[in-house]
Amino acid sequence: MVRPDDGHSADLSTGRRAMLRYYTTTLAQMLSTNIENNCFISVLLPMAFDCPVLLDAITALSSAHLAMCNPEFNDISLQHRGRVLTAFRNSLDQDNSLTSEMRLAIAMVMCALETISDGTSVGWTCHVAGAAACLDSIRGSTNLSFEAKWLLRFFAYHDSLTSISLDRKPLLTGDYWMSSDDALADPYCAYAPRIIFYLSEISVLGTIESDEDTLQKAYEIANGLAEWKCKPGITSDEPLALLSETYRSAAFIYLESVLRKRFPQQTVTDVVPGGISTYIEAISTLSDKIPQGAFAECSLLFPLFVAGSRAENARQASAIRNRLVTMNKWRRFKNVDACIDVLDEIWTVNGPRAVAWQDVSKHRGWNLALF
Repeated sequence: MVRPDDGHSADLSTGRRAMLRYYTTTLAQMLSTNIENNCFISVLLPMAFDCPVLLDAITALSSAHLAMCNPEFNDISLQHRGRVLTAFRNSLDQDNSLTSEMRLAIAMVMCALETISDGTSVGWTCHVAGAAACLDSIRGSTNLSFEAKWLLRFFAYHDSLTSISLDRKPLLTGDYWMSSDDALADPYCAYAPRIIFYLSEISVLGTIESDEDTLQKAYEIANGLAEWKCKPGITSDEPLALLSETYRSAAFIYLESVLRKRFPQQTVTDVVPGGISTYIEAISTLSDKIPQGAFAECSLLFPLFVAGSRAENARQASAIRNRLVTMNKWRRFKNVDACIDVLDEIWTVNGPRAVAWQDVSKHRGWNLALF
C-alpha cells in the first residue's frame, strides 16, 4: 500500500490502513441500500488495488467522515484529501496513466467526499461534471464489465438528481446506463433504475420549446411511472421495495412541480391526476414502514426531501423531519443536515408550500446535494 516514491507516505501508511478498515466496516455500510450488492466494497476496493489514486480517494473519503464524527481526525483528513487531489491532478497530466473507468471511479468517490462533508458547495458538482467527461469511451463499449456497468449507474443516479438540484437537464441523457441483466438491488436506487431514468427525462422537459411536445412527453413519463412495477418476486413490504416505491412517488411530485411552472393547474392535473397529496402521503407512509437503521434508509433523502418541500400540513412536515434527523443521527452527513435546514426555512418562515426549496437554496448560494 505504501508507495516508495512518496516522501511522506510512510507517515500516512498506518493512518491509511485504519481509514480503509473504517471504510470497509462502517462507512461503506452507510452508503449502500443493501449488503448483498454493496459495490462500494465489491467494485471500488478491488479496483483500488490496481489504482493507488483510487485507494487514496477512498482513504480521503473515510478520513473525512471520521473527522466529521471526531475533530481529532481533522488534520489527518486534510492530509489525505490534499494527497489524493495532488495525485489525481498529476495523473490527469499524464494522459495514459489512468483508464477511463479508474478516472470515473475516482471522480465519483470524490463527489461522495464533497457531498457528505459539505453538500452545498460547488465542489461536488465539479466532480459530477468531471465524471461525465470520463464516459465517452465507456458508453461506446458493447461489452461492459460488471464494474463498468455499476460505475455508469453510479454516475447516472448522481447526474439525474444533480439535474434536479441545479434545475437543468442531465449532463448525459438517455438510458445508456440501463441494464436488463441486473439480478441484485442497486446500492443507491434499489429496484428503481427505471424511475431514475424517468427523473432525468422530467428534467429534460424544460428544454423542449413546444408546449404540445412537452405535454406529450409528460404524459409518456406519467404513464410509465403509473405502469412501473417493482422486481418480480419481491414482496411489497420489503425495505428495498418500499424504498423503490418512494422514488416513484417522488418522481410524480417532481413532474407536477415542473409542469406547474408552465401550464395551467387543470392541465397539470390531467397529467398527474389527483395532484401531489397522494404522493406526499405515500412517501411518508412508505418511509415509516422502513425500519430505522435498515440499509435501505440510506437513499431516503431524495424522496423525503421532495415530499417535505411540498408538505401540506404540520403533521407531514414533522414526520418527514423526524425521519431525516433520525436516519442522519449516526451517519452525520452534512448534505442531509443542509436539506433539513432548507426544509426548516420553508416550514418556519412562510409555512408549508409557500416558498420553493430551489429559491431558498439559490438565495443561500447553495448547490444542494440530494443523494
